[in-house]
This record gives sequence, structure tokens and C-alpha cells, in this order.
Amino acid sequence: MRFDPVECGMRIRSLRENRGFTRIQFAEQISISPDHLKAIERGKRASSIDLLAEISITFDISLDYLILGKIQEKDSIKEELHKVIDVLERFKREL
Repeated sequence: MRFDPVECGMRIRSLRENRGFTRIQFAEQISISPDHLKAIERGKRASSIDLLAEISITFDISLDYLILGKIQEKDSIKEELHKVIDVLERFKREL
């Protein structure tokens, strides 16, 4: 298994969107420009280890998942729980 910047970027984008962050909001939170984040999400620019660590802390997800796509059961459950919470919040807003 090797690091693939395109796949890593897709995982970061998916995490960001599932948590309801715009690219601008998330870039601000991790102290980079929106253009830098856009390049990372598209796989045109690889992230530094420091930035990947910051993203993993922000999303409470393992570096193994961000870098290699390895899903630990704990990470999978967390991600599913966040998706359910997002759906419930949307329903709440619609009521």
C-alpha cells in the first residue's frame, strides 16, 4: 500500500463535506489558504505530515486512514455516526 495524494485528497474532501465545512471555513481552521486546500483535495499538492496530523486531530480520525485509507473499526464507526448526526441535524432544521 502506497501513499496516493489524489486518494488522500478525496478522503479529506469527503471528511470536510460530511462535517459541513466549506473549503474556506476548513482552510481557516487549519491555517492554510483555500487555494492550498483545493490543491490538496484534488491531489495536485501533497500535505506535510504536520498538516495531516492537524487534519486528523480536527476530524478525530487516524493518520492511517488519511494517508493510506486504512479504516480501523473505531474510525469507521465514528464516520458513520457523524453521517447520522448530519442527517438528523438536517431533519431538525426542516421541522
